[in-house]
Amino acid sequence: MQKKQQQELPDSQSIMATILASIPKEASVTKIDYEGPRIALYTKTPRFLMENNTIISNLVNKIKKRIVIRIVESIRKSEDETRKILNDKVPKEANLQGTFFDTAIGEVSIEVKRPWLCLRNPEFNHAEISEKTGWKLRVRKATTRPSNTIQAIKYQLKVSSSERAKHLKQVGEQIFRPRLAQKAEVSLLTLGVFGQVGRSCMLLTTPDSKVLVDCGINPGARSPREAFPRLDWANITLDELDAVVIGHAHLDHTGFLPVLLKYGYKGPIYCT
Repeated sequence: MQKKQQQELPDSQSIMATILASIPKEASVTKIDYEGPRIALYTKTPRFLMENNTIISNLVNKIKKRIVIRIVESIRKSEDETRKILNDKVPKEANLQGTFFDTAIGEVSIEVKRPWLCLRNPEFNHAEISEKTGWKLRVRKATTRPSNTIQAIKYQLKVSSSERAKHLKQVGEQIFRPRLAQKAEVSLLTLGVFGQVGRSCMLLTTPDSKVLVDCGINPGARSPREAFPRLDWANITLDELDAVVIGHAHLDHTGFLPVLLKYGYKGPIYCT
């Protein structure tokens, strides 16, 4: 009877149960949450999981889901304190240019001219710094010149941090929801691109979800009917779309995306 009940558990509950059974007490995991397409493990001792990374890799192989280590907010040091620690710890030769704190996920990005000096460097231990600061460390290459575009992106990330955290959780709950149907069927409806160059757009439909693959325009077209994807053929509302996946950032794959957002699409957009 007990075995039968375990088999009837929804996928999300089975995943959580497997994680709880596989994580040792030394990991001090206090919360497991959804973060978009990932499962986030919140810990008070990030160094333990980062240095014993086989625990996470074995767990990923078992549940076939992406897992990310996060640090509980209560042990995060202030941004000013963390900057001082980073200024002291980052190798001088790496030439630290700046830091960015993403409060939505508890990550601090260091922007350095020579990022390779901060990667796999025994004197610059990521696990030790994460444990000391309470922020997960990310290393990025600094731009050659100051970029107003990047500054604008950082500003938007900062002011929308609480909304992004909620959005990531909501998206995760949709991704990890129990299956709506057991049938394994898929259909692909072309809304552009086939037989022409431009306006790449396809609707991928399964019994569980509807995903729009690309949402481009044909820049050389002479009329709207020839320039824009034929979303009217799909016979769905924007609320019925579970996600949009963008192949790459050319206009013939992305050009119509702003229109979707203007008219009410609020779901996730996956892109490189």
